[in-house]
Amino acid sequence: MKKIEIELDDKVILSEFKKIVGFVSENIEGVRFENCKLILNVSDDTNESELTNDIISLANKYIPNSSLEQKEFENRIDVIKYENDFSSVHYFDDGMISFSDQSLFLFNYFNSVFEKIAEDAFSNEKTDFVKKIYPVMLPVSSYKKTGYLKRSPQYSIFCCSAVENLKSLGKIDSINFYDYKSVINNPQYALSPSACFHVYEEYKNRILEKDTVVTFVQNVFRNEGRFNFSQFGRMRDYHVREIVFIGDNDFINNSMEKMIGKIKEFIKYVNVDSKIIVATDSFILPKMQKFKKIQQLDKSKYELQVSYDVDKYMSVASFNLHGTAFTYPFNIKIKDKDTVTGCIGFGLERFVLSFLSQYGEDSNNWPELIRKEYKN
Repeated sequence: MKKIEIELDDKVILSEFKKIVGFVSENIEGVRFENCKLILNVSDDTNESELTNDIISLANKYIPNSSLEQKEFENRIDVIKYENDFSSVHYFDDGMISFSDQSLFLFNYFNSVFEKIAEDAFSNEKTDFVKKIYPVMLPVSSYKKTGYLKRSPQYSIFCCSAVENLKSLGKIDSINFYDYKSVINNPQYALSPSACFHVYEEYKNRILEKDTVVTFVQNVFRNEGRFNFSQFGRMRDYHVREIVFIGDNDFINNSMEKMIGKIKEFIKYVNVDSKIIVATDSFILPKMQKFKKIQQLDKSKYELQVSYDVDKYMSVASFNLHGTAFTYPFNIKIKDKDTVTGCIGFGLERFVLSFLSQYGEDSNNWPELIRKEYKN
């Protein structure tokens, strides 16, 4: 193993670049930062010059046109002391957790609140409001159709079945832990990195009678990178309360505005330190970086971010305008309308973790609204 030190431009957004750097090469065995200096541990056969050029080229994509964060909303409170260690949260492997007691209550509480907000807002005669349960696995053919493998391939986690061959099956138990390739098929399914994809697969080639809102809880899976799971709240497997809107531009924009307003009210009511900002997706490939600027200019993505430490925030919800990105490839239409989609996803585990970071596990310290629900 050898060490490479790379000086980065001081304008690089390190908080975002840190999430991506491990994807540059599997030869990278360790990553750390000293201010704007990146220090890598790499395998001995690494081409240092090539890797350094690749790193600098990627880092420069994370220099923003403007240093000003575009805040749409802010709810500031003085957190006396942040906490990040909880008895009701169990950590398994990298990016996998379980909840019990207080954290399980909060998980179910937040999920029910977001579902009710959506139902109260859209359960009416003009809108088809639908509750769903979807499977976990997504056909690879549908996955490709979403365009996600082009935009954010780094998150991909595929599912492979064992070969249907008795001789090969008899060897599985004795195979080296890292050498299963000889006994598994090419993947036909993937674990979906985005909660909304099953909706488009279900509604493909359909003409709907009216504007539609679909809500459900979905498991979402993302390969966040081998160096990122130590970050608080960074998960490989988590749950999302999803709300998908199908309609014309006016319906999508009005629905998004209505939901953001409802969430602002809720945030003020439970009083968590948070903000809503204009955001972008994590486009890792250089050729896709231009879409960050497009998202910022169009304000097609917002995030609700909640603080979990001093000057540290995690995204707990995203609000997304898709245009025809899904209605066109999946051929989804509403009668007599130019049809587009949008979605809102609430990361339930992250909501719980960020709330506990600010208020702790002692329910006596929780906001009155939630404390009463817990004690009932």
